[in-house]
Amino acid sequence: MNNEFKFNTNDELFNLFTSNSLANIKDKYHLEKYYELNQIHSDNVLLVDKHYQNNSQADAMITKEKNLPLVIKTADCIPIMLYDKENKVLALIHSGWKGTLNDITNKTITKMINAYNTNPNNITVYFYPSIRKCHFEVENDVYTLFKNKIKNINQYTTRKENKYYIDLQQIIIDSLHTLKIDSIYDAGICTYCHHNEFYSYRYNHTDKRNYLIAMIKE
Repeated sequence: MNNEFKFNTNDELFNLFTSNSLANIKDKYHLEKYYELNQIHSDNVLLVDKHYQNNSQADAMITKEKNLPLVIKTADCIPIMLYDKENKVLALIHSGWKGTLNDITNKTITKMINAYNTNPNNITVYFYPSIRKCHFEVENDVYTLFKNKIKNINQYTTRKENKYYIDLQQIIIDSLHTLKIDSIYDAGICTYCHHNEFYSYRYNHTDKRNYLIAMIKE
């Protein structure tokens, strides 16, 4: 597959969500190098510059460097881009259910505040294709974890035949609203529903991944 999705971010950012291979993307967009994580479904957040060692263990990365492509890998988990337009700070997040449960998005914002004096009011948030509530099915053990951690979890959940379907995106969006962040764009694309365009682990247990690539342009 070689499908692509991108948001219109004018000329400030390069952003691309794709089922194409990284090698092909490097050639197509003339990227000399990219910076990635060893994603472990954690709430670890790293600052990245040109001296960063690839495959450090974390699930979110932040940079202020220009022309430094960041990469997040997903196959149903939520890929999120944050951009502080005033201080020119970029962050990418891999938020699976564990990352969502542990509030990795707001922890990334806290690190942007502490490291670069980001004002949350200046952050724009972008949600790329990922599995949606229609297909994010969990059993009672995972539902109980959410119930114990997320206030009013029932407002995000539908129950069908002893299975629970949770709206992870809305949980994150509501947590962003607590920080007074309202500039939020959601692709609204379910990777399971669109498995012919983007890889979905829940659909066929694929070992292939989609890539979110973004950088601040010179």
